[in-house]
Amino acid sequence: MVVKVYDNAAEYLIDNEEALLEQEAVSQLVLYDAYKSRQSPEEIRGLFGVVIDYEHTILHFSNLPSQNLSIYIQDYSKDIRSAVRLLADYMLENHIAPKGIYGKYEVCEAFIEQYKRGTECEFAERMAMNIMEIRQVNDIKPVVGLTRLAIPNEVKQITEWMVQFQIEALAKEIDYESALVTSSKLINNNKLYVYEDAQNTVVSMAAATRKLPHGIAISYVYTPEEYRGMGYAAANIYYISKKYLAEGNEFCTLFVDKENLLSVRAYEKVGFKVLDDIYEYKLLQA
Repeated sequence: MVVKVYDNAAEYLIDNEEALLEQEAVSQLVLYDAYKSRQSPEEIRGLFGVVIDYEHTILHFSNLPSQNLSIYIQDYSKDIRSAVRLLADYMLENHIAPKGIYGKYEVCEAFIEQYKRGTECEFAERMAMNIMEIRQVNDIKPVVGLTRLAIPNEVKQITEWMVQFQIEALAKEIDYESALVTSSKLINNNKLYVYEDAQNTVVSMAAATRKLPHGIAISYVYTPEEYRGMGYAAANIYYISKKYLAEGNEFCTLFVDKENLLSVRAYEKVGFKVLDDIYEYKLLQA
């Protein structure tokens, strides 16, 4: 069993893109990291590789600067824990400290256990999410209202929601200026959608973020507290998914908090299915 590291994302994708596309929604974090790095190799120099056993790939990993290490398991029939521990040893030996980890629970736990043997550090669980996917929208009647693209003069409201989303959903604070840049970019690129209720009040938002070869990821799903429990987020997701599927995408995907059973059930009514789960752990000190 060995760790194989590639010189760049382009070489990594030549060998591994086909395997990643077999479960595109589940492997999306590694896959999207590789696409970003391949597109801007001088600006985004990441770490990409696999752990193999007699030329048989067990897992894939990516680690972009200032971002989490993402681990995707290709073959569960192999010794996953040994493969993950080997990856942790490789990162320790090469003095690579990840900002955090994305992966299955058992993957994160195995990595953290081995990594902590080589250096004094602590990790904290930040999120536990279901990876959901939709390929056909169910025939339902969403709550009355409409989905539309956000417009530039709504950037202040969207930015405030973006800050709250980061605090509530991602358990981290983000400065207003960073949120403003993100909101403005999404609005200007026609990726940010809002939902208006029957009184034309904007009550929810969501964005189409990661564009994958056969689908699109939806993120920044947020509804202010006073409008929650009324079906607005699910209605917005319904219309956004319907739009992108009609445009030729094979699927839409999103991550949902595992503990938010109301949202999971609401999205299942729309047509989403849970494919897998993913956890995030942050490195607190090293």
